Amino acid sequence: MEIKKLSKRVKQELSIGALLLVIATGAYLLGWTNLLTVKEISVTGSPNTTITTQILNLAGVNKGEKLARIEPRSINSKFESTSFNWIKSIKISRNWFSGTVSINLATRYPVARLNGSDEFLDSEGVRFALPAEFSTFKGQNDLVLISATSPNNQRAAVQFFSTLPPEFKRELTGLSASSSANFQVTIKGNAKGGKQLRINWGSASDTALKVKIYKALIALPENSKISSMDLSDPNSPTVK
Repeated sequence: MEIKKLSKRVKQELSIGALLLVIATGAYLLGWTNLLTVKEISVTGSPNTTITTQILNLAGVNKGEKLARIEPRSINSKFESTSFNWIKSIKISRNWFSGTVSINLATRYPVARLNGSDEFLDSEGVRFALPAEFSTFKGQNDLVLISATSPNNQRAAVQFFSTLPPEFKRELTGLSASSSANFQVTIKGNAKGGKQLRINWGSASDTALKVKIYKALIALPENSKISSMDLSDPNSPTVK
């Protein structure tokens, strides 16, 4: 009986020892040998080689570095504390078999431009600046100019803009938010007069009705030369 107990204990100790040996060997291979090192670094989502070089320099990942010592969260934090606010998200991954570290960028897409500024707003109302390499992206001149005095008003303006019908959006050249519930829009102008039209929109409520009233009023011959319209109360619209 004692021999059986001893034999069982020896087996348990051998199993524990083997497990510890595997763990120690794995830790050694991961952290101290050249078997699992960075062999390649790839960047996706970058517009050109100049930006790619900037991303690589800031990430600070080098070929030959131990894969186990690369901390994705630490690399992410480097981009959060810099002027790379045009990056919406960044994902760092390691391929243990190929030795590749992948840096995947998701960029913010501008839906509007801040009036009097080189900064943009994305669909969430987040304010950001694009690098010089993005300065001539397609469609930049078609973006509506948004004027707002606070981040809350900026987000409200973008949210309001997103609710407008596509054909109406295309007529807008400017949108201002004096508060999160009071908007003014500037229209390119009707085909007859060619003048810009300033509309006091009021709140974001009754959008479909206000667009319908706008179309009806602008179609009237006597309104061909108007410069302003008030739709804040859709039941009593006025023109000048």
